[in-house]
Amino acid sequence: MEVREVKLGDIITYNKGYAFKSNEYADKGKMVVRVTDFTLDSISDNDAVYVSPEDKYRKFIINTGDILIQTVGSWANNPNSIVGKVVRVPAKCDNTYLNQNIVRIIPNKDFNNTYLYYALKANKFSLYCVLRGQGAANQASITLDTIFSFRFKAHAFSEQKKIADILSVYDNLIENNNKRIHLLEQMAESLYKEWFVRFRFPGYKDIEFKEKKPRSWKVGTEEKKHLIPSIFKYDEFKNIGSFLRGKNITAAKMVEGDIPVISAGLQPSGYHNEANVFGESLTISASGANAGYLQYHLQDIWAADCSYYQDDAIIWFVYNTLKFLQPVISNLQCGAAQPHVYPKNINKLCVLIPTEELIYKYNDFVKQYYDEIKILNQRNQLLTKQRDMLLPRLMSGKLEV
Repeated sequence: MEVREVKLGDIITYNKGYAFKSNEYADKGKMVVRVTDFTLDSISDNDAVYVSPEDKYRKFIINTGDILIQTVGSWANNPNSIVGKVVRVPAKCDNTYLNQNIVRIIPNKDFNNTYLYYALKANKFSLYCVLRGQGAANQASITLDTIFSFRFKAHAFSEQKKIADILSVYDNLIENNNKRIHLLEQMAESLYKEWFVRFRFPGYKDIEFKEKKPRSWKVGTEEKKHLIPSIFKYDEFKNIGSFLRGKNITAAKMVEGDIPVISAGLQPSGYHNEANVFGESLTISASGANAGYLQYHLQDIWAADCSYYQDDAIIWFVYNTLKFLQPVISNLQCGAAQPHVYPKNINKLCVLIPTEELIYKYNDFVKQYYDEIKILNQRNQLLTKQRDMLLPRLMSGKLEV
């Protein structure tokens, strides 16, 4: 099997991202892919920002399958935002814009794009970047010259596609599972809006509607936007549950494990060997630019710089209620130097509360969706583990194709 050493800069061309400014963001348009949108292997659109399309942005368009490298990020203690992270653009982020601190690399004609992605994943490229990174304790950066000086052993072009095809089977299965997860989440959200926004819940035709203007959010259809069912009431969130404050943990005190540490970011700030919240839970980021960001968790976590909520009986009703109110929660941010959202602010939030019977009925109905999501996530974890075990063996030539 033919293998040769190559220098990354000799086999690619590249494009840097554009320094979009926050005042350029719009409610709709093309998504701007930022470093904060990177996950371990992909890109999230959960907290997407957009800009109106313009000709001056055209050269910053990225498409499905493009390879992106993060040039600014954290050190090795936070793998979710580590400097030098390599991801591929997923189909859901096709035809979007590339932000600053990210570089897109395009292999030459004699190099397979998918193979190059896996080669960088397998050859300790991230470790190479961390060891050569510059910066302070909380942020690392790496120059393009350093990135392009990376050397690795590459197979002949005829072998590259074979290796890429084998590994792509795993990633395609993971992507299909992620699409199913997204669909299940949409189904739960759609049912919530049908029952508690448009008020077409079971038995709604027999219920009298009364006029009442919401204090913090609009509800109902256009023709009934100020009418609510007589069996519903507005009250503070604390009357159906309450958020508690997490317990911070520093990177130095984290012991390597598989328990995600949930803090202020969109992704875990690291992984620990023990949890302080067990089972299904909700978290809301407590500080920083993403203060107020809502997430659900189907596994044990360490709740750090966040507020958390647990109640199996109504957790999915609460989650979808707060998801509908996400803009309101984000606006709860307070603090001059650094934004914060405290549990006391969340617990005082005015929400529309239906009858207990209706809450339990909704929660029991959509629980099947989240149970299926949990199974799909477990399958993805297994597929990822199998792929990552196979990856170095294929790239090193220990396993022939």
